[in-house]
Amino acid sequence: MRVIVTGSRDWEGVGAEHKIQTILNVVLALAEVLGHKLTIVHGGCPTGADQAIDRWARRRDDTGVAVEVHAANWGAFGKAAGPLRNRHMTEQGADMCIAFIRGNSRGATGTVQLAMNNQIPTFVVRWEEPE
Repeated sequence: MRVIVTGSRDWEGVGAEHKIQTILNVVLALAEVLGHKLTIVHGGCPTGADQAIDRWARRRDDTGVAVEVHAANWGAFGKAAGPLRNRHMTEQGADMCIAFIRGNSRGATGTVQLAMNNQIPTFVVRWEEPE
């Protein structure tokens, strides 16, 4: 089961990480029940949701969870690197996409749109600031 997981760079904190862990634990359980290995695909951002996603997945490599990182090449492509990376991830296809979006994250929101354009079932988890 190939799952693209994307999210905001500022998706941080104990509660935010707990939400990621809870959802990915359910995805792992689903993969196991279906008899599939789980591959977590993410964009390799060193902060926020990608960091938490990577940490969760690497802690489970003994259970067969694979990690597929698609880091943006900012040096070669400048500001276009993120969108190019996100397009590449979604064009390869996936069984689902899960996005952890805080505020107006352009990258994660753009990835959601790309995933839906590629007919990947997509789920958005939002974190809105309290008023």
